[in-house]
Amino acid sequence: MRGCAGKFDGHTILHILHVMQRNVSMIALLLVLLLPACDLINGGAIMQTAATTTPEAATPTATSAQVTADPVVPAPVITETSRTLTIWMPPEIALRNEAGAAILNDQLLAFAAAHPDLDVKLEYKSASGQGSVLNYLRTGRNVAPDVLPDLIAIPTDQLAIAASEELVYPLNDLIDPALVDDLYPAAQALVHSGEQIIGYPFALTSLPHLAYDRNTITTTIPLNWNELIADSNNRFIFPAAGREGAILALEFYLAAGGTLVDDAGQATLQLEPFVTALEQLSQGRNTGFILLQSSNMSTLEETWQAFGAGSASLVETTSNQFLQENPDESAVAVAPVSGLNGPLTPLVNGWAWAISTPESTQRALAAELLSELASSANLGDWSHQSYVLPARREAFMAWPPDEPYTGFVQQELERAQPNPISGNSNIMTTVGDAVFDVVSLAKSPQVAAEEAVAAIQQ
Repeated sequence: MRGCAGKFDGHTILHILHVMQRNVSMIALLLVLLLPACDLINGGAIMQTAATTTPEAATPTATSAQVTADPVVPAPVITETSRTLTIWMPPEIALRNEAGAAILNDQLLAFAAAHPDLDVKLEYKSASGQGSVLNYLRTGRNVAPDVLPDLIAIPTDQLAIAASEELVYPLNDLIDPALVDDLYPAAQALVHSGEQIIGYPFALTSLPHLAYDRNTITTTIPLNWNELIADSNNRFIFPAAGREGAILALEFYLAAGGTLVDDAGQATLQLEPFVTALEQLSQGRNTGFILLQSSNMSTLEETWQAFGAGSASLVETTSNQFLQENPDESAVAVAPVSGLNGPLTPLVNGWAWAISTPESTQRALAAELLSELASSANLGDWSHQSYVLPARREAFMAWPPDEPYTGFVQQELERAQPNPISGNSNIMTTVGDAVFDVVSLAKSPQVAAEEAVAAIQQ
């Protein structure tokens, strides 16, 4: 120290001491200012909840965190919740509309409130493509298993695939059997794989049926196709160049006894039943019952617009569209699609919950949330606001009982069956091409059917 002091004169040493004194004063002032803030933070609890969700809003979450402060160190130390429950859900079903998204958000928040130590996270993954739930599960289990979800919502046509690849876990001992027993037949068909319950269908979508103008058609719609097309006053429009046109032909094909899988387990179309199916559309086109414009339309939105403009007295529609359009039921009525010997069996799609975590404690927690969301009250409220049909019967108790459409779809769901092929399958594309060729009068039913059968066999 003598050596150091020898390098400074007295004036310099006094200046250094003055600067040190000033810095000490500033530190003391900062501590005084920080103490009130520390008092507010220390020991306080913050519940962070998501705002009402809309299709443009952030992912609904329910988070509980305890914020504490060390009594010695003024900086706060944040301790996160002990458990996290992660849900993956495609926006196509989670964010169908603002009202449905808000109800789902409220239900998740209510579940989180009942579990104060639980962080519930809802993340959006698409239903198909590289960023789909199924694809992320496949790649994530080997690459990043720690970020995989506990509960997923996926299209019902992917449920069996997920189970076969061991991406989801059975629900046999995790949910009340009464929830399964209350499912409609179409949903029941999707639940079991052998003795295992592989998922829980919660919504059934795209139930096909007819809508017609009450002012033009004042009598009961015949349930036999030949009787329906015989009335020269009726005009029918449907998207013959789109998916729904292919589904209509597929329903006729199955009604004629056709199968989609041969004895070797390969995809197939049988010639005679498919000729029969295409002949129904050809006859309807030749009598003028099916409007020529049908061959130029590929979506239900296009055909509904033509129907609304008065171009047709009947239109093919689905439950999704009818609920969204919400037409005046005093002017627009509904009926099953007429078939060969009675109404066609409607083919439906849907959405299912599945548990995807390998941890037993997390599976139990995910099953608890699944059961809560699938309760008749919760599922009923959400499905009605989201414009989808609930997969279980009791959920309709939350729907308006005085609306004629509610009773109609309940009856149709008792007859419905799952669509046996996905929308992007080779069979669906081939059937759609044949429908277009017949309705546009480019090919006869026989030729179109023969070419379709040959295309599937290649």
